Amino acid sequence: MSGVKDWVTVIPGPGELKNVVRELLALALDPRDVRTQGNGDEFLVPQELADRFLSPTPAPVKRRARKPKEDES
Repeated sequence: MSGVKDWVTVIPGPGELKNVVRELLALALDPRDVRTQGNGDEFLVPQELADRFLSPTPAPVKRRARKPKEDES
């Protein structure tokens, strides 16, 4: 892994601190890749994790429900 110089600072918006840290930890391959910075309201993460965090998540594909099977009795 590259040095900390190559890491990116992630600054959550107002009221988003808990959501951002949960998402970063869920995306991280190792929890040690999410480090606090500043007064604990900024995070330092590797570039790869920042890319995963910022990439848009694809919407789940909606599938049509199958027609119920008819009783042949």
